[in-house]
Amino acid sequence: MWLLLNRELSTTSILEPQPVAYAEDPNKAAENLSKNFGLPIDGPVDGLIDGSRPAVYPTSKRLRTLTAGDVSFKLTTPRTSALAALAEGSSFPRSDQLIRDDKLRVAFELYGAYFTESSNNARFLTLVMSLEAMAIGTARPTLVLELLDSWKKQVEQILSERQLSPEEVASLESLNRELLFRREDSIRRQIYNLVLSTLQSANDADAERLAQRAKRLYDLRSELVHEGRLPEETLTMAVSDAKPLVQRLLRVRYLACVS
Repeated sequence: MWLLLNRELSTTSILEPQPVAYAEDPNKAAENLSKNFGLPIDGPVDGLIDGSRPAVYPTSKRLRTLTAGDVSFKLTTPRTSALAALAEGSSFPRSDQLIRDDKLRVAFELYGAYFTESSNNARFLTLVMSLEAMAIGTARPTLVLELLDSWKKQVEQILSERQLSPEEVASLESLNRELLFRREDSIRRQIYNLVLSTLQSANDADAERLAQRAKRLYDLRSELVHEGRLPEETLTMAVSDAKPLVQRLLRVRYLACVS
């Protein structure tokens, strides 16, 4: 996680070994490969493996590696930089505590997914979901809770005393569940409180400003989900604002957890 925060490297990868298919006749396999690809094959071929996936096989076997696909480019990180970040992260006195915080772990996983998403829509939604994963629900004021309880009793009374159609029953039961859910602050408010309290705990002078920004980002998230699109310029700006905000919160939460 420290590697992700400092070098923006997600450690998520496919590590499951692929099955290896061995040829019954290695010499015949080499001959067929030579014909199919128009290339000379030096020596017998015991089997083929996919060059993009891990494989486990006896060192005595003579396997050929196949790779194919579109042309791509890679950005690499110097080994020394990556190892230094890993060493620093593992040196914190309570680094093992991170795996016990389920919500924080999910938030890190979502933040890591940002770097593998290809569209700005997915990248933005993934960042906001990372904030949602860290948010903690808080009960509304007593007056609001009493009002919700009153409405809940009315709904339950209607369900028990009236002859209702299946559609009416389904709608009222859905409303009853919604009233239960509404006992906590809205997600929008939870995200505001998350950003404000987290950054204030780190004596961040920008806490209030960034908490207000988080609310605006959540409003844009709602617009994107419900309307299906955001203006391209707005979406680009939203991604640019959301990424450093999420990174900032994760860093504070990480250090609070491991220090």
